[in-house]
Order: sequence, then structure tokens, then C-alpha cells
Amino acid sequence: MHALVAWGAIAAPEMTGRDWQGRYVYEHDPGLTEGDATPLVSYDLALGLPGARGGCLLTIRGVQINERILCETRAEGATLTVTFHRYENGSLLNRYGSADHQPGESLFTLSKAAEGGAGLITRWHGLHPDGGSVAESGAYFLEMR
Repeated sequence: MHALVAWGAIAAPEMTGRDWQGRYVYEHDPGLTEGDATPLVSYDLALGLPGARGGCLLTIRGVQINERILCETRAEGATLTVTFHRYENGSLLNRYGSADHQPGESLFTLSKAAEGGAGLITRWHGLHPDGGSVAESGAYFLEMR
């Protein structure tokens, strides 16, 4: 369902953090549950002005997950790195008391291909959707501007 693109094949137009403002969404199907229901997990990334307080918020919602992560970003060429800052409640621990991520840890990167390219490519790092169907990189997030 998701086309994979070789990481090195992406052209790198020069971009700034401001070019990334907007909303990006990925809906992940981790597989069937009991009763054959399909539990989608939604990853909603909202990006505001670079350096603005609250300028990066990642909301992850679905069956047995409801997290809001305050993140930080760094734009380099055509790639945006999204890093963990803390959970929205100010804690470094998730609601189960576990420290899944450390401040400054790269959660994933987004890369914009040159015009006519494959679009937006995600490369997972510290955050990786559950389920065996998600490759390390691919066309996952859609820009919703």
C-alpha cells in the first residue's frame, strides 16, 4: 500500500523551518484485533512557526494509545527532523510511567522530494508504529495544509 523510495534518490531543494508549517497526518493500521475490528492509529503532526513555543505537537491516538508529545524540529535542506521534547503534561514519562524517549531524541524525519518526485518521505527513528507492515522509511505522512 505504501510505496518505498530509496533514501538516496531524493533531491534536496533548500528549505527553511517556515516552509514546513502546517499539519501532517498518518493513519496506521497495526492489524486486526479480536472481533476483526480494524483499530487505526492516527499520527497528527502540527507545525507552527520555527522556534515558537508549542510550535511542534505530535498527537498519537488509537486503540490503547492517546499521547500528545511536545516536539522540536530542525530543518536541513529538504529534511525536517522531529525530536522529542516532553509529553504535553510536562513529564518525560508516558502515562504508564515509562520513559520511552529522551529529550532531543530523533523520533522521525520528513523529507520533501523535488517537484515530480514521490512527495513526502518519512524515516522512522525513535518512534516506530506498531505492526510488521511499517518499513523503516516510506510515504506515510500526508500534508494537510
